[in-house]
Amino acid sequence: MSYALKKGTKSKILLVYALDAADMRSGKTGLSSRTADSSAAYIREGEAHVGRVPLIEGKPGEHRPGSFVEIDSKLLPGVYQFGVPDEMLSAGAETVTLMLKFPGTVIEPISSHLVAYDPQDADRLGMAALGPEGRRAALRGAFPRLTAKELGEA
Repeated sequence: MSYALKKGTKSKILLVYALDAADMRSGKTGLSSRTADSSAAYIREGEAHVGRVPLIEGKPGEHRPGSFVEIDSKLLPGVYQFGVPDEMLSAGAETVTLMLKFPGTVIEPISSHLVAYDPQDADRLGMAALGPEGRRAALRGAFPRLTAKELGEA
């Protein structure tokens, strides 16, 4: 699983899917922060330090760093919520990889690209800070066939 997140994002919640390792088709239910031999850790690109994340109880829809909670074992078997620690997404790295481990369970590594813009900005995708020339240059790069008239230069 991969995400694009703005560097410095705070109070981020990720939804993860846990497969039962016995059949690799069914969602694994019943996991919690108290599950024996469970762990969470991340590594940021260019850093040697592995960040361990102590797992704690959580509530769906509520962020707490390290919180891990099952969403609904009947309607969404295998879907869990994880509260990302703010320091995991801080500036200074381009990517970060998170690993959640539980016995008898397969959870794919979660890789996040830490970007300088807000990918959730539906209007400007973070381009509001650019002046008119910067916006035109970005549009030319993304859409090289735009005419001067379409860019507002004519």
